[in-house]
Amino acid sequence: MTSRQVEGKQEGFTEVPINPGRILRAIARIGYTPESAICDIVDNSVAANARRVAIKLEREPDMSEARRNSAARYIIADDGDGMDRGHLVDALALGADGQYTPGSLGKYGLGLKSAGLSQGDRVEVVSARQGGSWSKVILDLPHVEETGRLECLLAEPDSVDLQRVNELIPGAAYGTVVTIEKIHKRNHPSIRKTREALGRNLGVTYFYFLQPNGGDLEILLDGDPVEPFDPLFVDEANAAGNLDDSTWDGRDVRWLERATPVVLDAENRVEVKIEATQLVHPPAFDNPAEIRKKYMIASSAYGFYVYRNRRLIRRAERFNGLIPTDQDYFAFRGRILIDDTADDAFNIDVKKSEILLSEEAEGALSEAIYEARRLSKSGWKNAAKILRKKANEDPNSKAAEALIEVDFPEFLPTDPDDALSENERTKRAQKESTRHPLKDQEREQARKEGARVTFVDQLDDNALWERARDATLGTVVRINRSHRFMRMFDERFGDDADVVLLIQALFLSLASAESGTVRNKQDLDDEIIEDVFVTYRNQASAAVYKVTAGALEKRFA
Repeated sequence: MTSRQVEGKQEGFTEVPINPGRILRAIARIGYTPESAICDIVDNSVAANARRVAIKLEREPDMSEARRNSAARYIIADDGDGMDRGHLVDALALGADGQYTPGSLGKYGLGLKSAGLSQGDRVEVVSARQGGSWSKVILDLPHVEETGRLECLLAEPDSVDLQRVNELIPGAAYGTVVTIEKIHKRNHPSIRKTREALGRNLGVTYFYFLQPNGGDLEILLDGDPVEPFDPLFVDEANAAGNLDDSTWDGRDVRWLERATPVVLDAENRVEVKIEATQLVHPPAFDNPAEIRKKYMIASSAYGFYVYRNRRLIRRAERFNGLIPTDQDYFAFRGRILIDDTADDAFNIDVKKSEILLSEEAEGALSEAIYEARRLSKSGWKNAAKILRKKANEDPNSKAAEALIEVDFPEFLPTDPDDALSENERTKRAQKESTRHPLKDQEREQARKEGARVTFVDQLDDNALWERARDATLGTVVRINRSHRFMRMFDERFGDDADVVLLIQALFLSLASAESGTVRNKQDLDDEIIEDVFVTYRNQASAAVYKVTAGALEKRFA
């Protein structure tokens, strides 16, 4: 036993007990989403020289993919170098393989355990090296908690395991399959939501690896290839050139700062590469909703995308205010390329997704991006100014813009979500499109403007509103501009953009509620429900003018 001198006395060291179950439970709660956890496991595949990574999201039987807690298991398979039984056990150790080679995507040796256990209580790993046989180990968190020992189960791969190998990496004689079982059921995201988020996330995260000359990596998500996604749209910036903030109308991507080396820590010789582009101004287009989706423009997407060893570790990073939380910077998109020599300057955390700059690095970065930041804000304001001159601040256009990306729930927690109900829901939605179609001219205009609220000169029985269904836009509401209520509304409030937005949001919500009721109230014939809604709309339309006109007359008498 090693000893040391403490206040003149010899004191020996003693081992401090640990609780493996509590430690595993703690690292499992670092803060992963399903998509970030799966990406962390894909890192291991990339590090193992995989050419093919196949991800499969399996749902619970007879449960809709749109439901929360519908995930049964996540499977990540690769044709990389693989592991023998000894290395499999080592991979499940805490802080495994602490010596990482330069360029490695790993850092602390916790990724497989923390990512896997963040989503489910059981991680199964099946693997084989070239020329070896398939082995299997299982890390079961409840077992570790029960026994108080960090141990894994050694097992022979069964027919299900080998079937997964053949299905996901066909023809592979070696590689690795990671299966996350016992998925947590505490408000876990739905399979559908995870798939949508994961597809884009993989394309952005492994952008450099997925390019033809980036390492020949192929990633499949439920059988579909993942395409590389450049969050800066550099190809478009190269075509359009540098941003002139005094003339830019917001309709193309421009350079703010071309790729430039920046020294963040002179003493430790930490140098990074920085580049920044100005994305488009969505309101400048006829279809702003599609433009927002295409360019990933949102309050949660602007800022810097930090790539460590060519792998994204942080998206929309604003570095504690270096990029202000302000919609004038919505089009700012930067990228910082670092390697593992910059880990200390960036204080990379365990899951490689949180960054805290050192003081010297923050100062150097602030100086380097000053002009790009100024140009971005000035350009965005100028594009908005040009647009205002064209649109003359039409309140209806502003309301349509605000309502483009509003989401309505597909069903309520009390609605049925089994497979039969899902099929019936789909049938009723298809019938809605036939029963309440948009006319060709309406459809063309609505899709062009991204408008989910349209105005018509007349509706049957002088109804105030009725719903329609479009395959692209979903539920759309028609408003009868000739109805006495709307004529009165336009006279009194038509120039108030906020009030116009509220009334349009109300009618769109009513239409969406009707649509959801028809699809999900499956114990009643949908034709009967439709007849009830026709009567309801007529009754409400007749009453609303009388009530509001009378109330306003008293209010302003």
